[in-house]
Amino acid sequence: MSRQLTIPAADTRLDGTETPGEGRPLLFLNGGFATQRHWNGVIRRLGGRHRTVTFDARARGKSGTSADYSIRGAIDDIGRVIEATGIERPVLVGWSHGATIAVRYAAEHPEQVAGLVLVDGAYPISMFDEAGKGAVRKQFRRLGWIMRIMAALGRSARMTPAESAEIVIEVDSMNGELGPDFEALECPAVYVVGTGPHSGASEEEMRTMRATAAEAVSMNERVSVFATTPGNHVQILSKNPGTVVAAIEDVLARAS
Repeated sequence: MSRQLTIPAADTRLDGTETPGEGRPLLFLNGGFATQRHWNGVIRRLGGRHRTVTFDARARGKSGTSADYSIRGAIDDIGRVIEATGIERPVLVGWSHGATIAVRYAAEHPEQVAGLVLVDGAYPISMFDEAGKGAVRKQFRRLGWIMRIMAALGRSARMTPAESAEIVIEVDSMNGELGPDFEALECPAVYVVGTGPHSGASEEEMRTMRATAAEAVSMNERVSVFATTPGNHVQILSKNPGTVVAAIEDVLARAS
C-alpha cells in the first residue's frame, strides 16, 4: 500500500509517494516540468520488488510554490527527501532535468547514493549561446498559456514563463559543467538514451547531445550506456518502461 508524503523544503513543501518493497530503495527524479505520475509505468513494472519514493518538485504536481526554483534548490531537495523518508543509499533514477541533478548530488554525496540511472539526460554538454537562451525565453513566452492550462490540470509547473525558461537555461549550463562530477562518481551509473527530437531541439541537436554520453563513459569506468531505445525524449518513460526497469536492475546488481 503506497503512503503519501509531505516533506518540508525551504519555504515550501513537497508532495511525495512511497511504496513498500524489500529491495534497495529507489528515488525517482522527474523531468523539469513533469510530475511523479510520469513514473507510474516504471513503478508498476517493478512489481513491488523495491521500496520506491517519488515526489513532485517545487511548483509541480501537488507540491507548493517557492521563491527559489534554482538547480541548487532542486539538488538540496534530494537530500531533504532522503532524510525525511529515511531511505539508505538509494539508487537515483533521473529523467532529463532529474538526471542532471542526480549526477551532481551523487558527486557531492557519494556516501548517500548507491547508483544512478540517467534517462535521456545529464549529457555533459552545454548547447545554448546567448541567441539560444533568447530563443528559449521566447518559446516559453509563447507557450505560457498552454502551461497555465496544464498546470491547472496538475500536469505542468505553476511557474511564470520567465521562471520556466531559466530552469531550462540553468540545466543546460550545468550539463556543460558535469565533467568533474562524472569523474568523481563512486557508484555505477548507466544511461538510457532516447531517439528523435525534443520540444525546442531538432533531431540533429539531440544527436549532438546524446553523443556526449560517450564522453561521460570515457571519464569514469563506472559509467556506461545501458541502451539506446526507440522513443523521443518526452515518450521514453511511457513507451519504454521495460528498458528503464532493466537499467535499474543492472545498476542494482552492481551497487555496493
